Amino acid sequence: MPVKRILIAEDEKPMANALSLKLSSAGFEITLVYDGEAAVTAAKKAPFDLIILDLVMPVKDGFFVLEELKKLKISTKVIVSSNLSQEEDIKRAKELGASDYFIKSDTSLAEIVDKVKLAVT
Repeated sequence: MPVKRILIAEDEKPMANALSLKLSSAGFEITLVYDGEAAVTAAKKAPFDLIILDLVMPVKDGFFVLEELKKLKISTKVIVSSNLSQEEDIKRAKELGASDYFIKSDTSLAEIVDKVKLAVT
């Protein structure tokens, strides 16, 4: 079975590194980017099985990334990882194509790994 490729777009480096380590040790191939523009560039360059996307990032935010993926007809599954917990943010992200949404401060790394495994199988 080919290794599943995951793009993590997260500007908080400790969180990005923790996710990367956890998911790598779970057998996934990880690409890390730290802003929305880099996320769009990476998604255009290579196919991913899943994108874990923060919403609040420098250069371009996660909503921009979701809009661009839609425009470019990149149908990679996206799980939003954010501390924005307002109902309208969650609704907007899902309307723009996010398949799942979790609040970083309320979700353990183990739970995130489980969500990722479910999303890519």
